[in-house]
Amino acid sequence: MPTIDEVDKSEYAALSEPDKEEIRQEVKYLTSTGFTQLSDERMDRAIKGAISERSTIYSDNMARFPTLDGDAEEFTLNLAAHKAQLAEGGQPQSESGEGGSTSYQQGQVEDYLDQTIPGRTAKRLVRDEQSLGIVRSY
Repeated sequence: MPTIDEVDKSEYAALSEPDKEEIRQEVKYLTSTGFTQLSDERMDRAIKGAISERSTIYSDNMARFPTLDGDAEEFTLNLAAHKAQLAEGGQPQSESGEGGSTSYQQGQVEDYLDQTIPGRTAKRLVRDEQSLGIVRSY
């Protein structure tokens, strides 16, 4: 079974259903809620989005963006969990155990990955130093 960091977006779409379910379960294990409100299709969209971001924004090819400096599988799983949690409405900022009162952070947030616990975990695996790359070709 391939892991989340061994496939690209199109390869994920072509995986067998048991392989996709294995990756979905790995993402769901990262939170206590298990993303019970998300359908498999929405979870797949979050996973494909995380794979896409890992291979574009957080790759060494994008010299001006933060680059991945930790375990690629752990980063991509946490990024997928972050995207899934945002799809469910985000991380609750306060909850009441008695009446079901929950409030969520809304509006502009300074940093995209700081919005959820899995996002903050993924952020720890990223080198955030901005650099400038120069390529010379003949």
